[in-house]
Amino acid sequence: MLGALTAGMIGTAGCLDADSDGDEIDRLEPERELWSFEADGRIPTTPAVANGRVHVGSFDRNIYALDTDRGTEQWRFETGDKVWSAPAIAGDTLLIGGVDHHVYAIGLEGGERWTVETGGEIYAPPMTAADRVYIGSNDGRLYALSSATGEIEWTSHLGGKVKSKLATLGNRGYVGSTGGDLCAVDLSNGTVQWRFGTDERILSRAAVHDDRVVFGSTDGRCYAVDRRTGDEQWRYETDSGIASSPTVRNGTVYFGNGRMRVHALDVETGEQQWRTTLRGRVNGSPNLVDGVLYVGDAGIVHALDPETGEAHWRFETGNPVNAAPTGVAYVAYVASNDGHVYALDVT
Repeated sequence: MLGALTAGMIGTAGCLDADSDGDEIDRLEPERELWSFEADGRIPTTPAVANGRVHVGSFDRNIYALDTDRGTEQWRFETGDKVWSAPAIAGDTLLIGGVDHHVYAIGLEGGERWTVETGGEIYAPPMTAADRVYIGSNDGRLYALSSATGEIEWTSHLGGKVKSKLATLGNRGYVGSTGGDLCAVDLSNGTVQWRFGTDERILSRAAVHDDRVVFGSTDGRCYAVDRRTGDEQWRYETDSGIASSPTVRNGTVYFGNGRMRVHALDVETGEQQWRTTLRGRVNGSPNLVDGVLYVGDAGIVHALDPETGEAHWRFETGNPVNAAPTGVAYVAYVASNDGHVYALDVT
């Protein structure tokens, strides 16, 4: 344990710290906007793009499909309450959860295929694998549903509200809860194989990389544990809670925290490579596309150098950007709490 703690906390001397200064706000580039679409409520989650359409859910109770070229509405699907869950697309079906307790399967032309009610509000995005849909609910359960019919095949009680997306590798899934535990779940039957406890809530998706699972907690720590046993490999202390899902690319873990910082760590050791301070709380997962790291905070999308954390450019929205942008063919699709979806030129 002491060795793991040391590995996560040492090594900051000589590392890059690109904390922002007040002049960098001049790097805003509004001309990158290709189009924007406005809903009647906040849009808090990552868009899903498929078949020439951008799909998002909104606090106005609707799920929207927008044309990728112009942002024009193609269809909308009304639910019974706010939509906070990010959509997922499997084949010709869009899957999404609602605050109205329901999981929806919707054809890509907008028609309902099936719906299933859970015992609580759904904030977690669905995960699809092997003809199943896996989704967490505020009733404290992870659900495994048939992709074809929505039939509940099993549920697993995890001891707290499940607000994050399941991460999978092979026949095992990894997901945290507001009870503070990261759980390894057998995907064949829902049996919990091990638990790793933190001091507070786990609100974001874990990242599975080789033999370890990396995740953050609102206790302010990023953890790496052995994916087979749940034994701790390292931990890294930050100065605020972590609700941002980590992204692992090229041996580096990227994530944000509540004190406006983005951190980059060596995935093997937990040693800090750089840290940069943005303009507001970072809840969304950083997204690395074509050698640029995109991350949103309190109203600004930042395009960062993944090697140093320095900003290439910034784009301003009217409210916090709480989810990762989606990048497709040199366009970033960004959802904002100002109720807009933005398409940005990222060439």
